[in-house]
Amino acid sequence: MSTRRERPPTSYALAGPAGLWMLVALVVPTLFIVWVSLWVARGFTLASPLTLANYGKFFARPAYVHVLGDTVQQALVMMVITGVVGYSIAYFLVVHVRRPGLQLALFLGLVVPFWTSALIRTIAWIPFLGVNGVINQALLAIGAVDRPVEAFLFSRAGITLAQVSFYTLLATGPVVYTLRNIPRSLPEAAQCLRATPLHVFWLITFPLTLPGVVIGQILVFLNVMADFATAQAIGGHKYAFLGNLVILLYESGQFSFAAVVSVLLMTTMLLGVALLLKVVDIRRFGEP
Repeated sequence: MSTRRERPPTSYALAGPAGLWMLVALVVPTLFIVWVSLWVARGFTLASPLTLANYGKFFARPAYVHVLGDTVQQALVMMVITGVVGYSIAYFLVVHVRRPGLQLALFLGLVVPFWTSALIRTIAWIPFLGVNGVINQALLAIGAVDRPVEAFLFSRAGITLAQVSFYTLLATGPVVYTLRNIPRSLPEAAQCLRATPLHVFWLITFPLTLPGVVIGQILVFLNVMADFATAQAIGGHKYAFLGNLVILLYESGQFSFAAVVSVLLMTTMLLGVALLLKVVDIRRFGEP
């Protein structure tokens, strides 16, 4: 016998306003961007013929394809770094810090910097990464280098360092939640059966926290793919991702081409999320 329950009509009525808002604020603008990407004319006109020629022009230009690959590569690198760092922080907070008050204080220490805007956090990194910045002064003080390092600011390393500080929290929070929901009796029972700590982690702890890891990586992937401010401020004009390319094309009046890049950016983000959701069923999120 099927255990599926029929949803009452009131549930659809309650979901109606949210669905209407999503239709107006998300679906319609997205469809409009797709429509604009198919234009041939530069100006707005309903009579403009629709064609895929703009997409062909994008992939015919190696520089644009390089920007697309560079953006995806940066997102993958950030997922690896924030995944390792975020999981380590979460594991330390939940497993090794036993006092709830200290756990909360340390977690708030991670959250407080995010009370400011993303633009302010990005600009705040410039005094740290410059030739006369805090990092170079510290390296000179401890004798690690003989002269200031110029590779921090206006470089890929500087962009990565700033993004790690921005997005590690996104990878940490969901893992903290899943770790806290694992009954302590499970690893204790495994230890009673003489399982090593490494076996307990790989066979019990990590599989149960995998939904949190995937959710955190989805958040990191989406934010890095859409990030343009960090590359603009920290990378200067030497590095650019798809978000920067959209702004550049829009400001130059190339609306159709800007829409093409926007559609490709959204498509890449959707494909990335779809692949991540294949790893684990996130409906298990929060289950022991």
